Amino acid sequence: MNEFVDELKTYLSPLTAEEQADVLQFYLEYLEDSNLTTYKQAVSELGTPRQVARKILADYSIRASEQPEPQPTATKSKRDVKTIWLIILAIFSTPITIPIAIVIFFVILAIVVSVAAVLFGVALSLIAVLLAAVVSIFIGFTLLSASLWTALYYIGIGLLIIGGYMIIIPVIKWIVELIIHWLSIFFKWLYSKVVHANKAEKRGDHK
Repeated sequence: MNEFVDELKTYLSPLTAEEQADVLQFYLEYLEDSNLTTYKQAVSELGTPRQVARKILADYSIRASEQPEPQPTATKSKRDVKTIWLIILAIFSTPITIPIAIVIFFVILAIVVSVAAVLFGVALSLIAVLLAAVVSIFIGFTLLSASLWTALYYIGIGLLIIGGYMIIIPVIKWIVELIIHWLSIFFKWLYSKVVHANKAEKRGDHK
């Protein structure tokens, strides 16, 4: 029993000391009340410490992401990304039937690949636009001695591109943050459908 709790503790480092103490006390009391004295019995009843911990971390992260306190947008996005990752780990740590597991795997894979491809494409486009602006300004300066108006034209085009670049960056940032937020909502929904409370949590809910 102590071996199970000790191993569980090693996976709970992302939680605060107080949160870890609450979780460990809860599971220790459950194991004692259920007379589960060996590691094997505890695993048979609840799953491995890693599986239990991944669900705990996902639950804590979901609750934290739903707190009403105002947070900077960047902080919210980081928290959403962390929540998505913990949910994915919890889902793949949950014993589910093979067909469902395959479907979930390909759904998650498709989402990750699609989002990554879009972000990669946007990043390449922004880099290409910025390089075009730099090249235009460079050409303009090289033409200053030959043709002032042509040089000013190229420099103006480059500065115009950079100006547009500075305007569009916040818009793209907002779109990316919105995509991350909606992805977190989707994964929370998926988590609620796939991952269910273990026996200890069910008992705790009915106390």
